[in-house]
Amino acid sequence: MADVDAYPEEPKQARSAEELGRMLEANERRKARRAPVMVSLQRTRDGSLSLDSPHDDPQGWQVRLGDAFGTRSDTFAVGQLNHLLGMVRPDEQAPEIEANTMLAAVEAVRPENELEGMLAVQMAATHRLAMECLQRSAVATTPEQMTANGNLASKLLRTYTAQIEALAKVRRGGAQKVTVKHVHVHEGGQAIVGNVDANSRVTSDTREGGRSDNGPQPHAPRDERTIAPAKCQPLRSSNAEREAVPVAGREGEGAMPDARRRDRKRSPKR
Repeated sequence: MADVDAYPEEPKQARSAEELGRMLEANERRKARRAPVMVSLQRTRDGSLSLDSPHDDPQGWQVRLGDAFGTRSDTFAVGQLNHLLGMVRPDEQAPEIEANTMLAAVEAVRPENELEGMLAVQMAATHRLAMECLQRSAVATTPEQMTANGNLASKLLRTYTAQIEALAKVRRGGAQKVTVKHVHVHEGGQAIVGNVDANSRVTSDTREGGRSDNGPQPHAPRDERTIAPAKCQPLRSSNAEREAVPVAGREGEGAMPDARRRDRKRSPKR
């Protein structure tokens, strides 16, 4: 008797016209992207990895490999590639996919020199280990294993973020630039129009009208109009007559009564 599938596979839905349009748009964006360099990688019988060019032009492949690591040195490019291949597990069933995944991540950084190339390799390797720790934490059989792998993954992800910040700092030369798009100055206030460094000094490209009277001092401006109290209605007191209590800052000064010297009527002694 032939085996009968109790759960026959349901036919898939037909592709809609809207989905076809999305696929064509995605294909156009994909063709506009840069195709990363790849390697041909096979595992030999003794467990080692055999590296080769993916096509019949090894010299051109070597040039692309050096460009991916931001260098003209073939030795440097091969050395960094070996660092990436060292991240492939010995029991990896698809070592070529794993190696080309990390290599594509390195080329996505577009290193401009060897220093950026090394940072890119570190970022790819850190991400590789972080994802492996997360996978081990997901399939852990004990809370201890889940905690250990989760903590290690968290540290690696923080390291990955620090590496991205280090790369950004290297590319901007260590200088920090802050750009203000919109500045709102209310009536009576003052604003500095120009570049201000960490010591609150206005640089030479400050335009006229943006001078600050305070200099490097972080105090209030000298113009009293900026700290003058706004006019408002007097506050109401809590007494029965509901007499108005003037707000602070009125013109002139008046003596305040001393509440502790109020005359009190003493009760007769018994």
